[in-house]
Amino acid sequence: MVAEMKFEDGTHVRLRAPEQHGVAAVGLLPGLGAHRLSVRIEAEPLQVTDGVNHLTLSGELRAAEGIGWIGSFLPTLVPLRTKATSVSVDLVVPVTSAQLLALEEHRRSGDLAVLLVLQGTLPQSTAHPAADLQETYRLAASTWERQLESVGVNASFTVTVPLPMAHGPVRQAAEHLRTADRQITAGEYTDAICETRLALTSMRKLGVWPSGGAKKRDEQDQSDRYGILLDRITDQADGYAEVIQAAFNQASGPQHNDGAIASAAWTRADAVASPPS
Repeated sequence: MVAEMKFEDGTHVRLRAPEQHGVAAVGLLPGLGAHRLSVRIEAEPLQVTDGVNHLTLSGELRAAEGIGWIGSFLPTLVPLRTKATSVSVDLVVPVTSAQLLALEEHRRSGDLAVLLVLQGTLPQSTAHPAADLQETYRLAASTWERQLESVGVNASFTVTVPLPMAHGPVRQAAEHLRTADRQITAGEYTDAICETRLALTSMRKLGVWPSGGAKKRDEQDQSDRYGILLDRITDQADGYAEVIQAAFNQASGPQHNDGAIASAAWTRADAVASPPS
């Protein structure tokens, strides 16, 4: 990426992606619930009007090819009078795990492509000039995948199962999940997990999902052994049984006060990780 901002007062700044051997052009810093995504650019002042010392950059980050808005950059000051010929700055936007997964689905193992929509202003210029640009920013697949690894277990996905609240055979299960949702908000995490267990019990009685265990090893086909949960949910009905069994086991924890789980402390994270989330 190489682009230029030319302002009415004569200031001229070139923006470009950093060299490939340097710091990653796009970085991820894990967070609590959201992550810090930074896009690094190098700014090279080609001409700076008297009295102007810095440029302010703001704007948006969008997924390339028009799939949607990701977030707005925090306003960033770019010094224009330094001894170096160029200066590196990070444009930062918060992203959720769900957004990262949506980007991954769109990327389909290829290079990451995002669209920078930038606005530049010179707050010290008496002419109050502004300039805009849009540029596609590309990052090699291997580099982006290393960044995703840094997020680790903070990246997760949610399996959404719609349950009618007003009528139908799963109405009772839906009521339990609605109660659990309210209890999470109120900080009643143990009670929320218990309500989740009641919802699972209701669905099992209705035969919404198979209640048996996984297939025996010699009955598993190649897809069963592939090991990716999402594929098994999509392609194999038996995958639902395993998901529900695991969720049921986890939600059963607060019901027991003996054995290895007796000393467990149930937190908001445990309640949110149950199916109502």
